[in-house]
Amino acid sequence: MLPIGNLMLDASAGPVRRRFNHLCRSPADTQQALLSAILHENADTVFGKRHGFSAITTFRQYQQRVPLASYEDLEPYITAAMKGEPNQLTTSAPLLYTTTSGTTGKSKFIPVTQRGRSRKAHLMWLWLSAMRRDHPAMTNGKILSVVSPAVESHTPDGTPTGAESGHTYRNMPAAVRWMYSAPYEVFTVDDYEAKYYALLRLAAGQDISCIATANPSTVVLLAERLGKHTEQIIRDVRDGTFSADFAIPASMRAELRLHPDPERAGHLERAAALSDGVLRPGLAWPKLAAIGCWKGGTVTSYLTQFETYFPQRPPVRDLGYLATELSGSVPLTDDGDAGVAAVGTNVVEFRPAYEEGTPEGSDLIPLERLEVGQRYFIYVTTVSGLYRYDMNDIIEVTGRHENTPLIRFVQKGKGVVSFTGEKLYEIQVIAAVDEALAALRGRYLFIAALAEWVGGLPRLTFLIEFDADITDQDGTVLADRLDAALGYQNAEYHSKRASLRYGAPVLRVVRPGELDRYRRRRVESGCPDGQFKVLRLTTDASFAEQFESDRDLAGDGGHRVIA
Repeated sequence: MLPIGNLMLDASAGPVRRRFNHLCRSPADTQQALLSAILHENADTVFGKRHGFSAITTFRQYQQRVPLASYEDLEPYITAAMKGEPNQLTTSAPLLYTTTSGTTGKSKFIPVTQRGRSRKAHLMWLWLSAMRRDHPAMTNGKILSVVSPAVESHTPDGTPTGAESGHTYRNMPAAVRWMYSAPYEVFTVDDYEAKYYALLRLAAGQDISCIATANPSTVVLLAERLGKHTEQIIRDVRDGTFSADFAIPASMRAELRLHPDPERAGHLERAAALSDGVLRPGLAWPKLAAIGCWKGGTVTSYLTQFETYFPQRPPVRDLGYLATELSGSVPLTDDGDAGVAAVGTNVVEFRPAYEEGTPEGSDLIPLERLEVGQRYFIYVTTVSGLYRYDMNDIIEVTGRHENTPLIRFVQKGKGVVSFTGEKLYEIQVIAAVDEALAALRGRYLFIAALAEWVGGLPRLTFLIEFDADITDQDGTVLADRLDAALGYQNAEYHSKRASLRYGAPVLRVVRPGELDRYRRRRVESGCPDGQFKVLRLTTDASFAEQFESDRDLAGDGGHRVIA
């Protein structure tokens, strides 16, 4: 007999997908209906009165009367609401304020209302139902997921601030909660290493059939820690214990109610024996049917490491365009990293990515007019109180589902440098890295480019951490390959290098373990696990200063100088 969670998924799958497809057939009508509902519900708010929501009846009027907004524009309303002043951005009081990761600036507090959370949860249910349709074995075992704590602090009026992923996980219906390998309380463990050990200790004692967490770097981290703690995990599974080496509260240890499982431990021993005594997740969990995580944007280098950890090569489905501010798309197949724009969840507007300067709010493009193959900046209006909010994200349209665009996240808008007019984009740097280091996939843990001025010339310094030492000769060859690949990706870069107006790139070899230490510092300082990212292109020298390095290597184009 199927567990009740599977029955619920299967029973709702058809109606949920049919309803979504219906909305996608008429995106303009769907967006107008959603906008009208948002304006009507919030007409009596401070923001709604100031901008005349009650008199707005069309999308065009909305564009003409409501200005584009940054976080700084909405922050006074958010601050007032956090102090308990009602009806600021929404008539419904926020039940949570989610915090951004602060990748490109200070952390922001984004309101989430009950209606907003419900719409996002509905979108995730759609993703799950489509995933189970294509990979029914994904729910034959448990789902291993990683979320951040739902409550990190409270606002002056007592509303919690924290991660929406944790809030959703914590409030799952009991019929669905059984599908996951760990109770929510594990994610509240303060100690970084202890939390991950607890997750893996519990998962190792179960059949995991799906791993779902937004950032593939988290999947790699889990795989690395599983191997690192192989002996302890097997011993704990056999004895029904939890290693005293990790700072887990005694009350939580008691609540986990672990039992000896020699049979499971024997399976893990045999799995480790197949991989030189080191547990690999694909061998520990041979029934793993699918992985859900991001596949595009700036995280693709982590996906190349999956082959090492998952020899059965399970299908990987993108989780969609997700940010603190919105759930922007829902992928319905394993193909690529694009998903169907969340047409019934957010009202979205766009401007072409190639346009410069300050946009006119009345000129933004509605969803239905997007062109396949083009890239755009995105602005979002949500039911939780963001109005024409500048996401500073670039998305690309890759096709259509019914009549609604398929979109993929490309990069943050700030991920561009232009010292000499080259307009070098983060996505171009990533493409150059993929080309130049193709033979080394899986051998480097991260790579990031710092654009800086050195000796009167701009140059790119690539911070890179290898899993084994690299010779100076190999490093200079890689630097030359990067130089050539960058020129292929960006004609202006090539031109500036040829005319000696741009310095040769340098490879800065980062010491082993630096990425892991950086991630730990970020998470312990409040960055949600799922939002952890490494900037792939930046002009912020302080970012590079957080990584200790051994040496700098230049290619022949830089006269093989060790900087």
